[in-house]
Amino acid sequence: MQRFHQILRGLAARLIPAFVLVVVASISPKALATLVPVTAFGTALNLPSTLPTGTVVSRYTIPLSQLCDSSPSCKVSSISLWPNGGSGYVRGPVIETNVSGISTRLLVNGQPITMFNVKTGSELTVNSPLEVQLVRDDRPLSAGSLAGQTGQLGNPSYFYVCRPDGWEFNGDMCLLSKRGLAIALAATVRLVNGTCSTPDQSVVLPAMALHKLTGTGSTGGQSGTRRFELRFNNCPPGYARVGYTLTPIGGPAPAFAGALPVPGGSTAKGVAIQITDSNGTPAMFNQRLPLSAYSTSTGGTYSIPMTARYIQTEATVTPGTISGMMSVLMDYQ
Repeated sequence: MQRFHQILRGLAARLIPAFVLVVVASISPKALATLVPVTAFGTALNLPSTLPTGTVVSRYTIPLSQLCDSSPSCKVSSISLWPNGGSGYVRGPVIETNVSGISTRLLVNGQPITMFNVKTGSELTVNSPLEVQLVRDDRPLSAGSLAGQTGQLGNPSYFYVCRPDGWEFNGDMCLLSKRGLAIALAATVRLVNGTCSTPDQSVVLPAMALHKLTGTGSTGGQSGTRRFELRFNNCPPGYARVGYTLTPIGGPAPAFAGALPVPGGSTAKGVAIQITDSNGTPAMFNQRLPLSAYSTSTGGTYSIPMTARYIQTEATVTPGTISGMMSVLMDYQ
């Protein structure tokens, strides 16, 4: 019999609430006219009070065009990091915010960045969107505002990213830059007691005759299909939004939407397990999806109907067993 063991793990590990990311000018009023302003809407950040240390609480992406205009890449001459938004710069990459228990970091080209300036090395080429992350640190978690302090330089930004056509201030931050970002955080953190639970599940597909797979992309119809549900149990009230992300486990996924990676222990070849919604539309992996039925006033238990089925991935199929896994990561706002 061909088996599909699918593990759905409920992890309150990545929380994706909203916060405000404001690009303002650094120091001089004249610089305001030369920087392109960027504002991310959202003022509330609702977090589980039991959030574990090391959790990425929230992510915000800054399009590359905000820094590089219409170019596919651009040079950066200086990046500085300011804990609490203006209380003096440090090396980083993780710096504290004004909310106890929450720190922040900036990802450049997908990697957390430390303090950098061209006087200590070559210019940095940026070729992908920037990402600001909020991270649970080991301080006691409390409610409060992430808004930066008005420090000794009079600007409450947490990160300065400067293009080489700007001036340098002591080699560590840009002043009167014609191109650059000053990134400030402004959101009010509120704590909610509890999270949803998502039980582990194992879904077993029925055995299917080989001849029912008629070519690459075929699924064999209903004979190799098994219905199941994503379960979200005992969600507490109080969140503005609850969402989830489906993440394939086990390596690169086949080049078919909704198809899971095939682990090494599988003996069948040329076939994989595909996850779809109840209408047969392939599942969207690695995308934040809303739990639309969630009620902020009452909370509750919810389920989403899904389907697992075979899909032929190569011209030739070898009979045997096949399996696949995915996780469910919860996010809260």
